[in-house]
Amino acid sequence: MLLIDNGNTRTKFALYIDNQLKFEDKIVNDELEKRLDAYWLQQLQELVGETIQGVGCSVGEKHSRGLIDQRFKHFTGEIKWLTSQRRQNDLVNGYADDFARLGADRWFAMLGYRGVSCQNAVIIDAGTALTIDWLHHSGQHLGGWIVPGRRLMQESLHSGTANLKERLSEQCFPEPATNTQQGMSFGVHYALVGAIAQALEVAPRIFEQQRFNVVVTGGDGERLIQSLNNKQPLLYQRIDDLVFKGLAAAADNLSMV
Repeated sequence: MLLIDNGNTRTKFALYIDNQLKFEDKIVNDELEKRLDAYWLQQLQELVGETIQGVGCSVGEKHSRGLIDQRFKHFTGEIKWLTSQRRQNDLVNGYADDFARLGADRWFAMLGYRGVSCQNAVIIDAGTALTIDWLHHSGQHLGGWIVPGRRLMQESLHSGTANLKERLSEQCFPEPATNTQQGMSFGVHYALVGAIAQALEVAPRIFEQQRFNVVVTGGDGERLIQSLNNKQPLLYQRIDDLVFKGLAAAADNLSMV
C-alpha cells in the first residue's frame, strides 16, 4: 500500500508491503514535478513489481494533488483521497455538523493515535501550521487550536514589514536578542512554545483533572517541546507517522467494505 500525506508545504510518501515499511520520502510541493520523475517511480515499481493501492489525504493545493494523481495513475490506479468524517471507528469529529472542515491531516493523526492508545491526549502537530487537538479517551475530539507555524510567521513578517527580510536562525534562546535575525527567530519560536504551554495548562480542566498524554509530531515539534521541557519537565511521546497510521486504519476499513 502506498500512503500519501499531501500537506500545505510538502508531501510525504510511505510504501508498505506486508505491513513493513519499504520506502519513504518527503518532497517539497514546489519540487514535486521535478522529483516525481521516471527514476523515482521506477524505484517504487521495482520494490512492488505490480500495481498497488494508493491512499492519501490532502490539505495542499489542487495542483500538487493533481500532479500526484497524474504521475501515479499507471502505478496505483486511481488514488483514494480520504477526507475527515463525522465518525470513524470510535473517533468522533469535534466539528459536529461542520465535520468536513476539519483538516484531513488532523483527522487522520487522531485516528492514528487511537490505534496507539485510548488515553486522553493533547496532540501537537508542528508543521506549516501548529495544530493542537484535545482528544478524550472515549474517542471524542474536543476541538483544537490552529496557529501559524514557523514558516508562516516568517513570511508574515517579511510581507508585512519593510525591513524584516532576514531568515530565521535554527538557534533559539529564551533571552533578549541583539540583532534582527535573532529577534525574529527567538520571537517566532517562543510564540509557538507559548501556545503549547497554554494548551497544556488548560488541559487538566478540559480533561476534568484526569491524566492525559502529550503527543508530538511534525517537523518542528521536537524543537518546540524541548524548549518547553527545559523550563517545566514533562513526559511526552514523539510519534512521527500518526497520519500514516490513520490512513492505514482507514484503508483497512475500505478493504473490508
